[in-house]
Amino acid sequence: MALKYINFITIPVTDQDRALAFYRDHLGFSVQVDAPYEPGWRWIFMTLPDSQARLQFGKTSDFRVSPDQPALTLVSEDVDADAARLKAAGVSILNGPGDAPWAPGVRWLQIRDSEGNMILIESMKGH
Repeated sequence: MALKYINFITIPVTDQDRALAFYRDHLGFSVQVDAPYEPGWRWIFMTLPDSQARLQFGKTSDFRVSPDQPALTLVSEDVDADAARLKAAGVSILNGPGDAPWAPGVRWLQIRDSEGNMILIESMKGH
């Protein structure tokens, strides 16, 4: 196979402006595309520095994820520092930070984004 990388993943949002601000201001994403799509909705892609994978906002009515499962998993250089920063910014911390029972050397944290999606943040030794 000649597959190279994930182009984008869609997460459900109700308010695109609120979601854009959350991912930009709290998680460090940059807006790559913000263009008209259909009345009342935009085609928004966001990305992290040095990443080809993009995050796209889909209508909650079109895309659903379980509130008990991560809609997105991110890797952090220091999950504990990120947890402190996010908590200070008023982000909803669900669990952690803590040591992951599923992988030695992994620290983890679960948060909720502005749209109620669960986000898992992992910090791995050696990364």
